[in-house]
Amino acid sequence: MVLIALALGWLAGLVPVAAWSAPWWVGAAWVAAALPALALSFPRLRWKLAAGVLAMSFIAGFRLDAALDAAPPPVTGFAGQEATVIGTVVSEPDPGEVSTSYELRIEELTANGTVVRNAGVVRVTLHQYASFLPGDRLRLEGELDLPPVFDGFDYRSYLRRGGIWATMLFPRFEVIEEGGFGIGRDVVRARLALDRSLQRSLPEPHASLAAGIAFGRDGNLSEESKEAFNRSGLRHLVAVSGSNVSLVSAVTLALAVPVIGRRRSWIPAAFTIAVYLLAAGFSASVVRAGVMAGIYLAGGVAGRPQSGLPALAGALIVMTLVSPSQAVDPGFQLSVAATAGLLTLAPWLNRALSGGAARLPLPIPRWVTQVAALSVAASAATAPIMAATFGEISLVSPAANLVVEPVFVVAFWASLVAAVLGAWSHELGWAAGIAAYYPLAFIHGVAGAAAATPFASVPIGRVPAGAALAMALPLLVAGAIAYRYVPPVVQLPPEQEKRRALANRILLAGAGGCLAAAALPLTVLPARGPGELRVDFLDVGQGDAILLTTPHGRQVLVDGGPSGVRLARELGDVLPHWDRSLDLVLLTHPQEDHLGGLPAIAGRMNLDSVQTTGATNDTPTFAAFNNWLGPTGVLAAGDRFTVDGVEFEVLWPAPGSEPRELNDGSMVVRVRYGAVTFLLAGDIESGPQHALLSSLDVAATVLKVPHHGSKTSVPEFLSAVRPVLAVIQAGADNPFGHPHAETLDALSGSRVFRTDEDGRVTVSTDGHAIALSTER
Repeated sequence: MVLIALALGWLAGLVPVAAWSAPWWVGAAWVAAALPALALSFPRLRWKLAAGVLAMSFIAGFRLDAALDAAPPPVTGFAGQEATVIGTVVSEPDPGEVSTSYELRIEELTANGTVVRNAGVVRVTLHQYASFLPGDRLRLEGELDLPPVFDGFDYRSYLRRGGIWATMLFPRFEVIEEGGFGIGRDVVRARLALDRSLQRSLPEPHASLAAGIAFGRDGNLSEESKEAFNRSGLRHLVAVSGSNVSLVSAVTLALAVPVIGRRRSWIPAAFTIAVYLLAAGFSASVVRAGVMAGIYLAGGVAGRPQSGLPALAGALIVMTLVSPSQAVDPGFQLSVAATAGLLTLAPWLNRALSGGAARLPLPIPRWVTQVAALSVAASAATAPIMAATFGEISLVSPAANLVVEPVFVVAFWASLVAAVLGAWSHELGWAAGIAAYYPLAFIHGVAGAAAATPFASVPIGRVPAGAALAMALPLLVAGAIAYRYVPPVVQLPPEQEKRRALANRILLAGAGGCLAAAALPLTVLPARGPGELRVDFLDVGQGDAILLTTPHGRQVLVDGGPSGVRLARELGDVLPHWDRSLDLVLLTHPQEDHLGGLPAIAGRMNLDSVQTTGATNDTPTFAAFNNWLGPTGVLAAGDRFTVDGVEFEVLWPAPGSEPRELNDGSMVVRVRYGAVTFLLAGDIESGPQHALLSSLDVAATVLKVPHHGSKTSVPEFLSAVRPVLAVIQAGADNPFGHPHAETLDALSGSRVFRTDEDGRVTVSTDGHAIALSTER
């Protein structure tokens, strides 16, 4: 009780500084004003304890105020200036669609003749294949800037909470020295190896979901997936958070009790926490998550979860004493609130749900009510913080968590096993990935379905700190009452326990039946192939990527678009989940919008054959392409080959030609299946188009319009093709204005589909008729 009282005083000191930037003594003034009333209400309140609570509020407010008022580092004085920076990488890579970001501790900064040492930390954004580890020393040349503030999201404040005060976008860089031996460096190397293993073992988005669940690396999840997890209240599943790890250990504990008994049930739960800490890397947020989970587990093992509350109080004091800025970190706030809810509210909610379930004619297994109580308690405890930080409250969160949490434990272990086995053997990782796919697909599907539910979440706007505190007060009172009184243990009659056990077996058997039913369409049937030629014009943004799947399931990928992860997501949507190979890859020409995704796909999938025109490009992406794929074959006009009855003919470039422009050397391929012809025209412009017109009949059923619909196409060429369908691959709101009006006018006699408007475009044919579908 003493430790809890001291923590409440500490919290009172933090709140006004964190919420309103109030003077450091305001919280102590609150406590001092409340002490007389408390003394009258509780005559046995000891003056020493009262003095301790008051002192804690003074110290907490002073520490946080000093941390938040710390002077900015020197790097902020050079915003907007060209600078040369020498520094050391201090983070693991943070992937984007076409970039990778790192945090760099600046050792020396030079700008306009001024040299500054130890200038702070800068976030550096480099190309997507820039690969470094903590400890590597780099030299950067580029413009320093302050982090932006977006509409609805203060990115600058977000970075400053992590000690980052400046950014550099795509500077020139060189490696000065690779880092030496270090535990942190080796941990990051191991985490990245596990991440790459999952990428080889699973399709997207399931590989990124598995990495987020198993060790907190969710950077490759799409914004759409993240939004679905936010709206459904499941975002904590793929983030490093105390609520996440606490829920995992809590569900593990609940599931283990009926199997091995309460005395031993702590063993698998503790093992889960330990494995998560090892896999997630022992960063500050990971350790914090482990501490919160350990506190909950200790209370659960004791048979009285509320007994973990003093430990939580002590952890709150120590963590914010050592690092006061954690008090304004939403992740820390959510971890503490969720853990407090699990410790205090969950036991009573479980008691209420169990009592209600016992009166139902159809018995409900005990673990179902336990998981429901945990989900509701965590959701309720974090609701005020969610409202203040994100301006949105998920109404479906308790139900979504109830459905997902038992499967989440399976997904955690299946993902971790697939990652470890895949790092050892690609074949074992592939087999483990097939098993892990099902729970991951279930979680992703539930998140999407819950998020699509009308009124899944209520956008209330970010509520003021005062309103959030008013929302929190009833929860604090309820938590205090729940802590003070232990829910009675109710022993059900033996007959009812037997019915519960029967319900449990029926539920598990039903889950097994659903799994078997899902395996048929998801795994077994796709092995036969589509039975027709299917051509998917993938929506990869401003670039080209086309997947051709032959009647018996052979695959040919033409180009890779600008982004590795975006290409992986598209392939994950159209390929069978177990298929981690491509029979043939054709690169039409080595520009970023056609080449960018291929090095990443080479790291994710087995590529049996890669063919190019032999053209090269002096870019980091082309260097990565050569690195990953090694020697490739060369095709030129006149080359023909057949894949599973589908004929491929290269029409351009001429053998031995060396066009001045890469676009004019782009490979043009005619694909014929029965009476249906596809003309994949790459990025050729007017010169090659005139050359083809003068020598060939270029008529085709379906045309991949050259160069993203640019006006560099000549109307005569488009008229000669006379396509029934014309597909333009372009990015939404691209800076080039593709497709151009002149090209669209020239295609007025064809049905035109655009990936920027229609998403992925799929054309299927049996060799006679064609069928078309679009993503949206």
